[in-house]
Amino acid sequence: MKQKKYTYTILILLFLAGSNLYSQKMKNYGDLEVHTDGQIGLYNSLENDGYFFSNSGLVGFYGETYFDVSGVIIPKLYDLEIANTSNIFLNIPIVVSNNANFIIGDLQTSKVESSNHLDFTPTAFSNGASDFSKVNGFVKADVSDRFMFPIGDADYLRPLSAETTDINSEFTAGYLFEDSTNTYPFSNNQEVANINTNEYWILEGSNKVSITINWNDRSSIESITEDINQLRIVGFEISTSEWKNLGGIRNTGDLASGFLTSSSFIPDEYAAITFGVLPIDEVEQSKLPLNGYHYIISPNGDGINDFFVIEELAEFENNVLQIYDRNGLLVYEAENYINEFNGETGRSIAAIDRDSGLAQGIYYYIAAVNGGEFVLQGYLYIDR
Repeated sequence: MKQKKYTYTILILLFLAGSNLYSQKMKNYGDLEVHTDGQIGLYNSLENDGYFFSNSGLVGFYGETYFDVSGVIIPKLYDLEIANTSNIFLNIPIVVSNNANFIIGDLQTSKVESSNHLDFTPTAFSNGASDFSKVNGFVKADVSDRFMFPIGDADYLRPLSAETTDINSEFTAGYLFEDSTNTYPFSNNQEVANINTNEYWILEGSNKVSITINWNDRSSIESITEDINQLRIVGFEISTSEWKNLGGIRNTGDLASGFLTSSSFIPDEYAAITFGVLPIDEVEQSKLPLNGYHYIISPNGDGINDFFVIEELAEFENNVLQIYDRNGLLVYEAENYINEFNGETGRSIAAIDRDSGLAQGIYYYIAAVNGGEFVLQGYLYIDR
């Protein structure tokens, strides 16, 4: 039986290597397995009606022509790589057990319902998500601690970070650049005075979770408040058909960009999530110290938050830290990082003045520990 699987895999690789017809559809009806450090590159549509599995190795979606993934059996992959300038549409879910590496182009799913999605197992993570490469649709993840959903729309990465203390918690998230009040009407109440009508997130799950979402220029936060301390994360409660305050701690940033963390809540009780504003008499200070997930640095030499300090990294032998701007540009990278980043790029990057350092605003970091044994990732805000 092992010999049959091995032979079939070789035939598939030969078919892919010899095909220049991007319009063809690859059809898998048997057993396709990626071994050890094997790699498969797909340049056209995949119809998967057979076993497609890898507990190591890489499967990549490449090319310049739009194609889709369909079939009756879900592919279960180890590493997945996306480098297709015309995007890939998922008509069935794809499971990733290690790393989804985003380079260029989006994975797209339906935004009407979430059954087709990119699915991350408890040990999996994503890398390189940016405005130019992400999931334009739904992502599902089995979250045992923290996870950043690499979601957005056709133009922007609009990630949602989830943190839970419940074991084996499944959550599904998506983002829409639409006015949520078209479906979920808003009216002033004692908890929420106004909401952002430019965008909203959908989050599904039956376990308690705290989320972090960020705003940027397209959010137009200045249209609902002039004080970010008024901002809260709000959700449309299904049982009451009203927008409710989901809390707001670690409020960091300015009117142009920033991020905010909710209190703990159960996603399935809410149909939509966005930013809202409290009634003036309900505003309280929400800016609390960041710890263990999202960070702020203010490199002004006063000795307070001058450097990016990740205390957990000191507990492990080796790590690789990467910091990206919101467009997915790698602005900083270090092996065995020991808290030396102070807002300067450390790289020669066009249009960035190394002497003046990186601009104020939101960045994303990812720290791979012990050769990818596990990953820490989240938001970093540079305050100048």
